[in-house]
Formats: sequence, structure tokens, C-alpha cells
Amino acid sequence: MSYEREERDLLTIFRDGINSGLRVLNVRSKEAYDTLRIKNTIRRLEQRRRQAVYDMGASVYRTFRHTGKIVEDTVAARCADIDRIESEIEVWKENLNLVHLNARKALGSVKALARPKAAAFCDCGAEIREGERFCGQCFKELG
Repeated sequence: MSYEREERDLLTIFRDGINSGLRVLNVRSKEAYDTLRIKNTIRRLEQRRRQAVYDMGASVYRTFRHTGKIVEDTVAARCADIDRIESEIEVWKENLNLVHLNARKALGSVKALARPKAAAFCDCGAEIREGERFCGQCFKELG
């Protein structure tokens, strides 16, 4: 009977360990996927910003070359476009931070789930966790 109980306890511990590992893997996989997706979005936005800055410079140069003037309205409109792109980049960077924060929170709860639960107390008053065969304080064998 004791052997069957011990075997069942080992299987429970093994199963709980596997489940905890799968939860960690699930959280990390989702974090990696979301991180990659967001970083690709940021990269595309940064390319758009570089192109917009280049286009603004080219437009200002062409206008100045042909008219000898810089049209402030055109520059202001282009700058507003660049500001919108930069704002969008900042939003995506905040989203990336949230992905990492949520993953840390989820992993914290997984680690909390993985901790052995207190099953009883020994005669000496020490807390006995599930699956323990001996008291960690007085080394009494538990039955």
C-alpha cells in the first residue's frame, strides 16, 4: 500500500512538473511570437519614417531649386506625417513592453502554481509539503 501511494505521489509530481513546463512553454512561445510580430511592425514604421524624411528633403530641395523659396506649409505637412509615424512607433514600443510584462506576470503565476502545497504539519510544528517523506526540520519519517 505504501509503495502504491509513493508511486502515485511520484506520478502526480511528474504530471504536475510536465503541466508546469507546458504552461511555461506556452507563455514563452506566445511572448516570442508577439515580440517578433511587433518588432516587424516597428521596423516597417521606421522604414516609412526614413522614407518620409527623405521625401521631405527631396521636396524641399526641388522646390527651393525651382522657385528659390522654401514653402513652409509643405514642410509643416511633411513634418506632421513624420510625427504621426513616430507616435505610432512609440505605441508599438509600449505594446512590446506590455507583452514582456504580461509574460513575466504569467510566468510568476505559473511558478506559484508549481510550488508544492502544504499538506499537513509535523508533530514538531513544521509545515509538510505534498510528496515529502521526511520532515525537513526534525527528519521524522512521515507515514
